[in-house]
Amino acid sequence: MYRPLRAVFGLHLVAVGALSAQQAIPWRVRGDTSGAPPGCSAAAGISAINAWFAAFRDADSAGLARATAAPCGGRFVFSTGRFTTAETFFVAHTLQELLPYARERARRHERMTVQEVTFNRWRGRGLEFGPIYLMRTADDLGDKPLAGIGKGEYWCGQGLSVLNLGPRPDFDPGPRQ
Repeated sequence: MYRPLRAVFGLHLVAVGALSAQQAIPWRVRGDTSGAPPGCSAAAGISAINAWFAAFRDADSAGLARATAAPCGGRFVFSTGRFTTAETFFVAHTLQELLPYARERARRHERMTVQEVTFNRWRGRGLEFGPIYLMRTADDLGDKPLAGIGKGEYWCGQGLSVLNLGPRPDFDPGPRQ
């Protein structure tokens, strides 16, 4: 009984803390952020998600370096599935692999807008999240925004260590209202 209340209260504090610091969260936060190791916070994870998507949008190499963690031998995982039949699956494990892709997507005016993130507790120094719901647009993706879904992990004090994205399946209703 107390654990769910603690998680809800923790999320409330994260949202209030973000708002009181003049840093409005442009998307909904759900789930459980309890169990943070000392020196780690869900607020930092939320900031890292925002920073990563902003840096990707702008193909900002320094921003992506700051917002991407590589806790496993200097490697991380970013992948995106095929949102259209013309698009290919993409995966990167290093910044050297990710940056050319980010630059190409910026040339196509790529925009990924996060709608909602559900957090799934801390496991060690990683705050896992998923589903993450987003909308994706770009010059080569058609006229309508495409619904996406994914999962990931924020690594305490470092940034996103995992971010896997793909098209949202028709059976998934998307973010809760």
